[in-house]
Amino acid sequence: MYVRQKQWGVTFPGDKLDNGEQVICCGTEDVLTCHVIVIRDPATGVSAISHFDEFTKRVHFEKMAASFLEKIRWIRDGMWEEWEEEEDETDTEWEYCEEDKEGESDVIDPDAVYELYVLGGYNDDAGKAEKISQRFFKHLHDLNIRLNLRICCLGEPNTKRSTQGGSAQPKISGLCLNIRSGTIQPAEFNRTFTDFTEEIRDMLICFPPLIKNKSSLKKMITMQEDRGYGRGQAICV
Repeated sequence: MYVRQKQWGVTFPGDKLDNGEQVICCGTEDVLTCHVIVIRDPATGVSAISHFDEFTKRVHFEKMAASFLEKIRWIRDGMWEEWEEEEDETDTEWEYCEEDKEGESDVIDPDAVYELYVLGGYNDDAGKAEKISQRFFKHLHDLNIRLNLRICCLGEPNTKRSTQGGSAQPKISGLCLNIRSGTIQPAEFNRTFTDFTEEIRDMLICFPPLIKNKSSLKKMITMQEDRGYGRGQAICV
């Protein structure tokens, strides 16, 4: 599963893409002053990944966290149902009150601690990434969940220079998360966007100003990118 800049997504072991293929990992790249934020539940494997930039607001963090918790609740409800079916098959004499069952499924352990990984935001000459980091950590602190910072690679530790005093570049500009093992590695994505049909290719190359509906052009390019991301493979480096 790939997330673009400004996007976030939540997945889990056993999740499937729109084409029916199982999600094995999730990732993103082209990260400069942007920040990649990963929140993972080690108990269920539910993982949220985002590629947030300077225009990301607090509400985006809140929506990502809400979706993350909702997926955990959904997974745990499924586990409850499987366990309940097993109990029925063994003809257990235990009986459960429906009210108790509903209460169990609607509540997530307030003492649960989730893993947090923050990468990106190299030490750019303008100092933009540092300001973004400060704001993002404030948003993370304000979330109503407990987080354990496992990896933080921002600023100078994620910066390299070709020569002493030369222009700064990020050491890590892409990453891949294995949603089963929780392993995070720097990665590059081998994407293919150029295999357009001849009709679309000619329209984009020769006649883009003639496309009156700009939203159609944007949709056309986005669909092609989605195909590229879906067919791409992460190359861990």
